[in-house]
Amino acid sequence: MNFEMITEGLKQLLQENNYSSATIRFYEGEWNKIQCFLTEEYGNTEYDMERGLKYLEKQYGFITKYNNGTLSQQRVQLLRVVHMLEDYRLHQVLTRRYYAAKNPITLNAYYLNLYTDYLDFLNSTELSASTIGHYKGISRAFMDYLQQRKIGTTENITMDVCNSYLKTLAGYSFKTIEQNVCGIRHFLRFIYSIGILSADYAEKIHMPAVSKSAKIPSAWKLDELKAMLSVIDRNSPIGKRDYAMILLACVLGLRIGDIKNLRFQNFNWEDKKLSLIQHKTHKPLTLPIPDAVGWAVIDYIKNGRPQYYESDQVFLKHMPPFDPIGNENHMHQQLVRYMRKAGIDQRTKKHSGFHSLRHSAGSMLLEMETPLPVITDILGHSNSDVTAVYLKTDLQKLAECVLSPEGFRHG
Repeated sequence: MNFEMITEGLKQLLQENNYSSATIRFYEGEWNKIQCFLTEEYGNTEYDMERGLKYLEKQYGFITKYNNGTLSQQRVQLLRVVHMLEDYRLHQVLTRRYYAAKNPITLNAYYLNLYTDYLDFLNSTELSASTIGHYKGISRAFMDYLQQRKIGTTENITMDVCNSYLKTLAGYSFKTIEQNVCGIRHFLRFIYSIGILSADYAEKIHMPAVSKSAKIPSAWKLDELKAMLSVIDRNSPIGKRDYAMILLACVLGLRIGDIKNLRFQNFNWEDKKLSLIQHKTHKPLTLPIPDAVGWAVIDYIKNGRPQYYESDQVFLKHMPPFDPIGNENHMHQQLVRYMRKAGIDQRTKKHSGFHSLRHSAGSMLLEMETPLPVITDILGHSNSDVTAVYLKTDLQKLAECVLSPEGFRHG
């Protein structure tokens, strides 16, 4: 399919999906540049992903800047342009909707009814709220794909259709692909169980042969952690909250979901123990409470926590109605704000969320030559194979890296 056919079809889909005229003009501008590049470089307008990436490198130095960590977020969005072209070339669909809030997926009556039934089923399961949220989005995107492929009912789904959809995920991280595969499997099992799918295709879909350990967790250096912690305003209620939550992540290695769900009864102050049932694994976990962490939590409870909301959850929002922090709020923006304030360049860190702090805790324990089964218990991993991923993180010896509790004592 030549470039003119691709862009003509894409423009029609953008219009049908209510993209603004300004957005469409932006895409057309990039398409014109790509068409000139194809003609100059290859003497024709045949397009594929390889040529699209070569265009980004020549026009913007995309790959070079990505590799050296200097690529701006604005430039990263240009990857959307070449991916859209490739997805349409291969599948004649509009995928990778990064701005779904502005251009929401609209399902027809058949798929909307099915989506509603699937949501009812999801809500009847014991899946976590986060997993349910992911599966809702994945199933909706899959049904939108089916609509665009003119597949009127689920009885017409074939294995080729499933595989074609999964191919549109090319270029995503392993974790994103894994999440989507799990979501598609779950949805396919549901529609097979209610008798509207001709075969159990979920059993035939397998994860690609990519090693989880191929991706190295992002760990923080001691000076970065101390710099970020030092800029938090511990005189303000929000600062007290964020400081305590960050310490729970980087010292005890708790997941953000578990930190948000902590309740007063989880803390045994007399024995200096923290006990909880982990949200992800549903396994019990008991950890010692270091002085630095304990004083930070106590300081927040006594001097920072809103008193207007009757809840036994420790960490709350600091805006009316002062209720618990929601499932979808992973506190990412707060962490990014403190990184910027501390002068930490995000572009040199591929991960900057709370989970990256958890990775740091695991790496420090490894530097102490703590046995993997022990670290597995502390970090709440399901097995030592997952914990072994942390072995690939290169830190200095703990003697040089360990956080000094004296530096974080309650003031």
